[in-house]
Amino acid sequence: MSVFLIRHAESEANINGRTLSHASITLSERGRRQAEQLCERLPQVDHVIISKYKRIYQTAEPILHKYQLSAEIDENLHEFSYLSERKCFNTNLDDRKLWVSAYWERMDYDYREADDAESFADLYSRVQLFHNKLRQLEQKYTEKNLMIFTHGQFLQLLLTLKDRPQPLSRELMQSFRSDLIHQPIQNTAIFLF
Repeated sequence: MSVFLIRHAESEANINGRTLSHASITLSERGRRQAEQLCERLPQVDHVIISKYKRIYQTAEPILHKYQLSAEIDENLHEFSYLSERKCFNTNLDDRKLWVSAYWERMDYDYREADDAESFADLYSRVQLFHNKLRQLEQKYTEKNLMIFTHGQFLQLLLTLKDRPQPLSRELMQSFRSDLIHQPIQNTAIFLF
């Protein structure tokens, strides 16, 4: 039995759809099919932990129904929101390209674009907190299966720090960004913790 880490299915934002808020992004039609297929690929599920975002719930929903489970929401699991939510209202990936480039060109892990945005240091802290939680849960799930549904950037940093623990640094931020570009985590990718 195991702890499974799963990235959400394809969302409207992933296919350049306009979004109103980070949390309200829904799955695309293809994403809904991926969520159904994921339900068939995974073994018996005993417990599910999700972020508070709608696309995560929609990805886990077929599994929750199949096993008659309620999901536990973890406040640390949400996606890295380094761009201001107010500024991103009703935008798509193309609209945000220059803002994304400007953020990453800074390579300043303490930089926060606005009061409704996170710094890379904030993400690092959330990932560390959740990683510690997983270490505690590991023993509990030796006989059961735990499914954790989360986001690409959160998962990318979690897996990096799991395999190569390291302090917060500019070098970590640079390698994280490089991994996002050159080795992105695909929708519905599954990893064992």
